[in-house]
Amino acid sequence: MKARWRLFSNGTPALRFVLCLVAGLAGCTSVSAEEAVRGVVRALRDANIATELNARVLRIPFREGSFFARGDVLLEFDCAKQRAEARSTEAEAEAARIAHENAQELDRRRAIGRFDLQTAKANWDKARGAADALLARVRECTIVAPFAGRLVDVRIRDHEIATPGQPLFRLVGDGELEIDLIVPSPWLVWLREGAPLSARIDETGRTYAARVSRTAAAVDPVSQTIKITAAFAEPLSGAVLPGMSLDAIFERVGN
Repeated sequence: MKARWRLFSNGTPALRFVLCLVAGLAGCTSVSAEEAVRGVVRALRDANIATELNARVLRIPFREGSFFARGDVLLEFDCAKQRAEARSTEAEAEAARIAHENAQELDRRRAIGRFDLQTAKANWDKARGAADALLARVRECTIVAPFAGRLVDVRIRDHEIATPGQPLFRLVGDGELEIDLIVPSPWLVWLREGAPLSARIDETGRTYAARVSRTAAAVDPVSQTIKITAAFAEPLSGAVLPGMSLDAIFERVGN
C-alpha cells in the first residue's frame, strides 16, 4: 500500500524524495505535495469608462458602490449645444437631398450636365455624413451600463466639465469572479486545466474551492513563470470582492 508524505513547496522534488526514503515510507514515487502561490480575485467584466465629449455633467444617478442593471443610465451630459448643431446639420442634409433630387429630374430632361449631377450627389453624401457624425456624438451624451454590476472609482462629479479621453469611472460585473495566479512554468508538467485548488481569502479568512480554467499562451522567459486563471467551483456571496488577495493551494502527487 502506498503511503503519502505531505510537504510544502519550499522543498525540491529531490529533497522530498530523500525525506521520504529517510522516513522509511513505501511508495516514495507517489509523494503528495502542497504547492502554494499568491493570487488576486478579479471581476470577469471590468471596464474603465471614458468620454470623447467636452461637456458639463448634468447628473450621475449612481454613486460609488451602487448596483446597476444593464441598460441603466450611469451619466448624462448637458448636450444642448450638440443637439442644436445636430438639428442644423440634419437641415443641411435635407436641403442637399432636395437639391440632388432636383438635379436627377433635370438630368432626365437633359437640362443638366453629368458633372452638376455628380456634384449634387457628392454634396448630399457629405451633408449626410456630417449629420450622422453629430448624431453619434449626441448619443454619447448619455452613458448606459453595458452590463449589470457595481460602480467603482467615480472620478467626476455633477456640474463638472469632462475632458475628452478623461476616465469617468470604473465598472465591475456583479457576481462573476475569477482568480489570477502567477505560477512557476515547471508546474506545467503536472498542472492541467481543471486541476483543483483551495483559495483562502486574506480579507475574510474563508476558503473556497476552485479549478484551473485556462493558462496563458506563453511563458515569461525571464522569470520562468506563467499566468493561469482559476474559476470558483460554486457561486459566491457578496463577501468576496474584486481585488481581494488570497493563497492558492494546489495538491500534486508525484516526485
